[in-house]
Amino acid sequence: MIVDLKTRLTLLGAGLLVLQLTACADVASRVRKYTYPPTFHYITDEQLRSTMWRLAYHSRELRDLMRSPEYVAAHRPEVLRHLEGMENATLDLNRSGWPTNHPLVDANRSTFLRDIKTAREAISREPPNFLLAGSVSGACVYCHGGRTER
Repeated sequence: MIVDLKTRLTLLGAGLLVLQLTACADVASRVRKYTYPPTFHYITDEQLRSTMWRLAYHSRELRDLMRSPEYVAAHRPEVLRHLEGMENATLDLNRSGWPTNHPLVDANRSTFLRDIKTAREAISREPPNFLLAGSVSGACVYCHGGRTER
């Protein structure tokens, strides 16, 4: 089968375009190395979104557990697991401690982590105190203003 010159040039052009696009696929992350100071932590939109979904999951599960005082006391390990999941998700946003490209996250992250740790300590005591865990489960309202997204 003989392919004419026009078809060959079209295929060559398309091939070169695909090569250029794949070579430049992660240019933004490479450019950030030189455009942001080393003391800056860049959070991608994908990373922020996935972390917020993890926080929403743990927050919702914790809120459901907190609805019944008798039920929550019987499920202390599960409450602690959700608080730990929230803490890990929050830490995953920025383990460096440096400023990020999300000022709202920077402004509230340390307070949120402190509240989670305090709630975990209160639940670990004898007798356990679940009051702080209830406030942590609703902490999303502080940043998101009570709107619900699904």
